[in-house]
Order: sequence, then C-alpha cells, then structure tokens
Amino acid sequence: MKRAFIAVVLAAAASVALLASLLAGWGDDTARATPTYFQDVKPILDGRCAGCHYDGGIGPFALTSYEQARAQRLAVANAVTRRQMPPWHAERGVRAYRHDPSLTDEQISTVADWAVAGAPAGDPGSPGAGLPPVGARLSRADLRLPMPEAYTPRRSADADDYRCFVLDWSPTAPTYVTGVNVTPGTPEQVHHIILFLAPPGSDRTLEGWDEADPGAGYGCYGGPSATLAGAGESLRAPQFVSGWVPGSTGGDLPAGTGLLVPTGARLILQAHYNLEQAAPRADRSEVELSVAKAVERPGLYVPLVNPLWVLEPESFSIPAGKNGVRHEFEVDPSPYAAFLAPSVDLTEGFEIHRVALHMHRLGVSGEVAIERTGGRTDVLLEIPRWDFHWQREYQLAQPAGVDPGDHLALRCEHDNTSSEDRPNPREVTWGEDSSDEMCIAFLYVTPS
Repeated sequence: MKRAFIAVVLAAAASVALLASLLAGWGDDTARATPTYFQDVKPILDGRCAGCHYDGGIGPFALTSYEQARAQRLAVANAVTRRQMPPWHAERGVRAYRHDPSLTDEQISTVADWAVAGAPAGDPGSPGAGLPPVGARLSRADLRLPMPEAYTPRRSADADDYRCFVLDWSPTAPTYVTGVNVTPGTPEQVHHIILFLAPPGSDRTLEGWDEADPGAGYGCYGGPSATLAGAGESLRAPQFVSGWVPGSTGGDLPAGTGLLVPTGARLILQAHYNLEQAAPRADRSEVELSVAKAVERPGLYVPLVNPLWVLEPESFSIPAGKNGVRHEFEVDPSPYAAFLAPSVDLTEGFEIHRVALHMHRLGVSGEVAIERTGGRTDVLLEIPRWDFHWQREYQLAQPAGVDPGDHLALRCEHDNTSSEDRPNPREVTWGEDSSDEMCIAFLYVTPS
C-alpha cells in the first residue's frame, strides 16, 4: 500500500500538465464553476478519505485540513482519478454491493478540477454539506469483549505483525451472534482485524499456542492458527465471524439471522498491525456483539476451498518464476455444506448474503461465482487487481439464491516471478505462513 502511494506522489509531482491530461476524460469543465475546498472538496475528503488519512493514521499523509489537502492535491487527484482510492477492489458493473465507498464520476471530477485549478480554498464560514455515511451501524451492544491484555506490536523486516488473542467469552448455552462491531485500540497501527470462531474443544490447543509464544496472544498469519515454529496442526474448522478495516462502522447481520456460537466455543481476534507510519504502542482492541437466544434463520460462513489443497499442500503449486498460475475449484455445495456445517440444512437451497476472498502476497486476481444448472455463470465477486493489504467482506445488495444442482466456483491467479520483494522466487504451496499461499472464499449464507 505504501509503495503505491509513494509512486502516486512521485508521478503527480512530476507534472501538472500530465495530470491535467489524465483528467481530461472526466467530463467537460466549461459548464461548471471551479470547485473550492470548503464548499466542494472537504465534504468528499471527510466522508471518504479522512478515516485513514489523519495524523497518525495508516494513510501516508493527513487530509483533515485545507493546508494538508492543498499540499497533497496532485497525489489525491491522481489516486482518485485512477480509482486507487478509496480502496475498493471489487470489479464495478459485475454486481451491486452495500457500503461501497467509491467516488462517483462527479466527485472525481470535483477533486480533479480543484487540484488543476490550484486548490482554491473558498469560504470556511459556509461549508458544503457532508456526504452520507456508507457504513452500517450496530443496533445494540449486548457484550463488550476487549483483548485479554494489552499488546505492543513488534517491528519486523516487513513492518507487519499478525497477532491472535482468545477473547474472554465462552457461552454456557447455544447463542446467536446477530451483529458485530470492532473498535481498534490504536487505529494508527491496526491495519485490519478479523474475528474467528474456534469450535468447542479447542481450549487446550489455544492455550498451548498462547503459552509457547511470549507476550500477549500468539503470532498468526492468514488465519487463526499459530505460525510459530513447532506450533503443530492448524485449528480445526474455524469459522469466519466478522472483520474490520479502516472506515468500518460495524453492523447487524441480515435481519432475522445470526451465527450460532455453540456451548464452549471461543472467539479469536486476529489483529494485523502495520508499523510503517506509526511507532509501536500498546493496543487493546475491543469487540462488541449483539446476541440472541434464537433467530428466525440461522446463518453461517461457509468456506469455499478445495479440501485437497489443505490436506496436500503440494497439490496447490505455484512454480518459481511463473506468472498467470491459475487454480480453480468447483463443487456441488449441498454435500459440501452438509459436511462443513451440519447444524444448518442447506440441501433445499440457500441464499448468499456476503462474500470474502482471501489470498496472500502472490495473489493477482480472483473470482467467486455460481455456475447455474442451465450453463449461466453468475459472478458474486470479481477482484481483478488483488491487494493483500486491502481485504474486506463484500455485502451483496440483494442476496443471491443457490438452487439444488447449482455449483459454486472459486478461481484465483498468482504471480511468482522475480520482484523487489522476491528476488529469488521458489516454488510456493498452500500454507499459513507469509511465504506460503492460499485461495479461499467465505460465504455468509442462510437456508432458502
């Protein structure tokens, strides 16, 4: 992410004329008044950019004042015109999603015209109307679960620290999670947070990982399993529960639905700390949950992945020096889901509400789709330019129904050629470590 921004800054600073040429395709400027910061641009930056770009935030520069925005105007205009920012990696025009922070063509033109015009300030006493929020909200918080103790991230060669913490809650009766909100304790260094559900009987494994790794929690990467040397086998059948990225506001699951937390199950908070722009500080992030004893329709996250890749990592090979390496998996979801989620009957069809795709650093692109019985492909999510640092769950504007006989398909492409980060590439196979790779999707589903 930081390299991308550095490249943007250098390119923008090279020539205003080059930027003006780039922006020429965004419409005819002759009929519009020149935008000003306080009337036109500040509402856009506040509503879509300031969640990351503030002093101490994960953005490489702040955009919360006129002086800051003016100094970075060319970099900002370049990034939004190329649709690099705000970060949203789902292909446009494939499907409608909720909570898309992407700027409209008109908003992009506003920022671009303002930058080319020299960033006029306008009247600070008459500010423009703010943008409506794009995020959902948690309707109520029944439980507040902080990390068991504070943790200070550790710097490493790539400046990222992945840490898992077992939260202090294990229900004494079956309970449904109906909404989640995550509050990072130190948002300037928390890049993202993922919440996982460990099945009953995992306590001994989790305690062993925690005890073997000095400090609060244990090191983890790609999922909730420990990555320290000699950690042993991975956690059995973890369930994705929710995630947080900068700008997330939490929210309820689809009305009338909820995720079952069985008696004795545990919640694991995985935090990704990024220290490129922040000094390490003690963090104690917190999770808020709304819960219920019963729901109209139980929901669950179904992992979509080829079991062979997980059981035999060598079957998921990305040869050294190869680009465009594709792995695909297609499955009849009825018996597959029955094996992974015996508590919910999906054999008569189901609805998909949310989709998340996951790969590591070699990922290039990916797709999750329904292959209909009549031969039509119904794409749920297409990510043409994968970025490991910007992963999110995509909420479908309308649920996608899956009928008996339909198949689910997963497609991923990887690049294992030489680069600055990998001057001497080697063969890569499936695994949790940063040097390994993955291709997996998580689908939030409910019975039809």
